[in-house]
Amino acid sequence: MIKAASKIVLTLGMVVCLSDARALKNEGIEVTYEDPATYEKKTVAIKRITDNECRKVDGGNSNVIWGGDYAHKDVPAACKKTFVTTAGILAPMKIAEGIDTLGELEVIEFIQEAGDDEDMIVVDARLNDWYVRETIPSAVNISFKDFDPKSQNFEIVLDNAGIEYEDGKYDFSEAKTMLLFCNGIWCPQSTWAIENLLSIGYPKEKLKWYRGGMYSWKISNLTTVKP
Repeated sequence: MIKAASKIVLTLGMVVCLSDARALKNEGIEVTYEDPATYEKKTVAIKRITDNECRKVDGGNSNVIWGGDYAHKDVPAACKKTFVTTAGILAPMKIAEGIDTLGELEVIEFIQEAGDDEDMIVVDARLNDWYVRETIPSAVNISFKDFDPKSQNFEIVLDNAGIEYEDGKYDFSEAKTMLLFCNGIWCPQSTWAIENLLSIGYPKEKLKWYRGGMYSWKISNLTTVKP
């Protein structure tokens, strides 16, 4: 039994590392494993289950995303959470080599350190409409759209990140250590922002990513603030 179970973990682990996350939402990723009970070879396609009814969900409304109805009717309202399960494309655990992926405790530690260090900044990369509803304490809002070097608002990114730009060159000597997040593991906004920073040469060691974002933060029932 232990041997068979080990084979399952190894097989699935290899698939997850090598697969394209986009395929999970379409045809799925086919895996073969040995059933731990019967020792028979089985093949199954792992995919994200979709339903046309889910397309009616208003993904722009945070009250819909986290409304509080995903629980038994007898569970107190304060204990309930709603989970949207079909939105976006799943993000990998690491966005790029050299960039740390943080969990909730590491994010809290970062916020604590940033309180005494002006060279550290927490960035909510979502659109402002989402930010003003609620965000993680201490986070400043810089929309992922502004991270495009061609954006007319890219100067906002440079100012907040401590980047100097002169004679067609970026100076990162005073660049801040930046922690970015968005709505969750299916939200591409913070990854898009980081990819744009990397494209101009931003030091990887000064970038941190909270993969779980607001989704995991809320699931963990951690404090949020309304700017």
